[in-house]
Amino acid sequence: MFGVYIHIPFCRKVCDYCDFRVMPSQSKLFGEFTGLLCKQIVCFENLHPGLLSSAETLYLGGGTPSELPPEFLRQIFDCLKSVGVDPSRLKEVSMEFNPESTSEATVQNALDLGVNRVSLGLQSFDPAILNMVGRAHSVETGIAALRLLTSIPHLQVNGDLMFDLPGQSVQGFLDDVDRLSDFPLNHVSFYGLNVSPRSRLGHRVSRGELTVNEDLYESMYTGGVEILEKKGLRRYEVSNFARPGFESAHNQNYWNRGEYAGFGPGAHSYLGKTRYYAPEIYPRWREYVQKNCPKFLLSLDELDKEAAIMEFLWLSLRQSKGISAEELQKMGISLDKSVCDRWISKGFLKHEIMSNLLQRKSCFRLEGRGWIFMDDIVTDLANSYSNLE
Repeated sequence: MFGVYIHIPFCRKVCDYCDFRVMPSQSKLFGEFTGLLCKQIVCFENLHPGLLSSAETLYLGGGTPSELPPEFLRQIFDCLKSVGVDPSRLKEVSMEFNPESTSEATVQNALDLGVNRVSLGLQSFDPAILNMVGRAHSVETGIAALRLLTSIPHLQVNGDLMFDLPGQSVQGFLDDVDRLSDFPLNHVSFYGLNVSPRSRLGHRVSRGELTVNEDLYESMYTGGVEILEKKGLRRYEVSNFARPGFESAHNQNYWNRGEYAGFGPGAHSYLGKTRYYAPEIYPRWREYVQKNCPKFLLSLDELDKEAAIMEFLWLSLRQSKGISAEELQKMGISLDKSVCDRWISKGFLKHEIMSNLLQRKSCFRLEGRGWIFMDDIVTDLANSYSNLE
């Protein structure tokens, strides 16, 4: 499968925890950015003729794509259509929204362009927490955005929350999960805070102005999982939950190591055995595009066998489907039985064998507290596998 990602770097306000390559919205840059983005797309099409027309998913992220005025979004979609990315033929067309830029007009514009899935960044329903992490919207604005989006027939809506935030209690986060999942959603995501040292929040934590209680992480995570599963939202990836059939196709392509092309400042791509991304800082990205996107200005990561195996183990185990024996064989490796047995004995890993008259399938999946210790398990497996003869 092949997907397309569009990175739109503008935000009405950059959140204190954010370390993505974003910038405060500047209307004077909207036209320039759109023109450069379209040029980058055309450069890719010239280098890889016909590849974009094979795309099955399109995802607009950021930043806040809904901050970009309708005429510029329309220009981007027209450019995509000119190289064969037709939203009407795609499995999934997703767009990220923030509550402060969610209105009947912005939503209708997205629908008119072919968007059929929206991800709404709420993060919390606690006004003190929203203020603490520098969000631009109020609780009331978030609820209004949810009501608007979930009232639209056939539009798939994902709600995003965060946990282990400064000042957040376990019960406070679980109340957020309960409140969000009472809306008619088919998909929910929640992510533990990663304190980046280069973010405003990271600076405040390093100065001792704020603290993050990591001891609460497990209780928040497991409690949130329990609430969602009781309401029919199944965990299919460590931070993502969906009713059957409503999983994100675009994100699953990432986790299944499918190919994709990313456009915009710092947007990542994966083709063949190479991961790469364009310059992250806007002026440098602008220069890169103006020079017709030369390869020497890209940051390249050529995956050798060891790196590919580590990536495969990590991306597979973070999904509920786990690591299949068939895929291990394709990678040319086998897992160390003693290492697997050790994690199985702890109740953190499960070995499942499914048989029928035609085939026998075997896989390793996380279970219980294994979801909390996923990184340790992956590291252990990656340090002990054997190559098949």
